[in-house]
Amino acid sequence: MSYDVVIVDDDEIILFLHSKIIQAVGLTDSPKTFNSATNFLEFFDGLSKDRKSILLFLDINMPVMDGWGLLDIIHQDNFDYDIQVVMVTSSVDSADKEKAASYSKIIDFIEKPLNKEKLQQLKLSHL
Repeated sequence: MSYDVVIVDDDEIILFLHSKIIQAVGLTDSPKTFNSATNFLEFFDGLSKDRKSILLFLDINMPVMDGWGLLDIIHQDNFDYDIQVVMVTSSVDSADKEKAASYSKIIDFIEKPLNKEKLQQLKLSHL
């Protein structure tokens, strides 16, 4: 199955770096990037429900709406998009990793920064 690759992170340098690494690994030629969770949600307003699956690389700590807030929205019953989430964070707090395990759409939890090895080890078989 094909999918759109999306990166949500409030750090513009990380957005650029992760985009280049994702391109180098061949996940996509043009990942979509958003510097806030709210900008990412606005992206959904224009999408049709029958489009490709989404592979979302999501940061936890962001202003206004953090990654957890976005995950809560993604996990609501009326959120009909096919989306799988990879948490990408600088947090080394084991509580964050445990909390991530409670969300069904999270397929992996990776410490920043992304690199080719980490991306190649992703559990992408069901996308």
